[in-house]
Amino acid sequence: MDGDLSAQMIAGIGRFFENETRLAAANRATFWKPDLTGGRAAFEKSVQPNRERLARILGVVDPRPAEIDLEYVATLSVPARIAETDRFVVYAVRWPVLEGLSAEGLLLQPNGAVLARVVALPDADQTPEVIAGLAPGLPPHLQYARRLAENGCQVIVPALVDRADTFSGNASLNLRTNRPHREWIYRQAFTLGRHPIGYEVQTILAAVDWFARQNGVAAASRRSGMDSTAPIGVVGWAEGGLLAFYSAALDQRIDSVLVSGYFAPRERLWDEPIYRNVFGLLPEFGDAEIAQLIAPRTLLVEHAPTPRVDGPPPARPGRAGAAPGRIVPLPGA
Repeated sequence: MDGDLSAQMIAGIGRFFENETRLAAANRATFWKPDLTGGRAAFEKSVQPNRERLARILGVVDPRPAEIDLEYVATLSVPARIAETDRFVVYAVRWPVLEGLSAEGLLLQPNGAVLARVVALPDADQTPEVIAGLAPGLPPHLQYARRLAENGCQVIVPALVDRADTFSGNASLNLRTNRPHREWIYRQAFTLGRHPIGYEVQTILAAVDWFARQNGVAAASRRSGMDSTAPIGVVGWAEGGLLAFYSAALDQRIDSVLVSGYFAPRERLWDEPIYRNVFGLLPEFGDAEIAQLIAPRTLLVEHAPTPRVDGPPPARPGRAGAAPGRIVPLPGA
């Protein structure tokens, strides 16, 4: 052999793993035994082992509180009621998710009857206020949390972990890094069998727990003229679309899901940011297989533009060490 032997070895390792990834995709059917002959109950039972394995590799294994309630986030000078229109009111809220972990976001409460209950998920670099129409960043027709509330939906918009590196590091050791917050959490969660995707799915499912509780209260109070039981949905764009997709696959209480800007072959997952890497995912699950866990419920996939992420925040003195990885808009979007 001639030339740089180390470089040739690394190139060979890359070719080996790319081929193994292709073989894994070709062999996924061996993990699935869907029963398509016995009706919905039989189908759900036949794919339940796949759903349980997906939950485990995402780290969605910790119990949530038995009863979840939303609480207002407010001070004497900053009220929880932050906006209102003639159709809905917006509150700042938080809710418990796991021991030591709470979520925060917005509740958009319609003034009339609740026709549906929806968790609306922005991209990781958007705040809940952007898709609720309370902050700049989106034209009115794309403010989907606001539009849902205007049409009679009760909407919860969680705040997601963003891609900045502001808090990545250890102040007590005076160590900083340019790892995005999602990667900073990913690296620590990985050793414990957890994942930032799993934590945020738990945040969504905790909101679904609250929705289901509201449906139970409404069903028990129909005679008094309160809201009837409303369907539960999840909608998300870009990173929010990823989270909506996984959440609906894991929780059958979600009646419908809209995934915008996220649905594609995952065989080049290693090109994407490391915080999207899920150990053990590809041998059993591509996006098509995850979609199978949502069937026969409603899944809408919107081929939409996504934010372009060319890599982590730039390295600079005192801040380095982030993994490479890009998010490229889907072809034709």
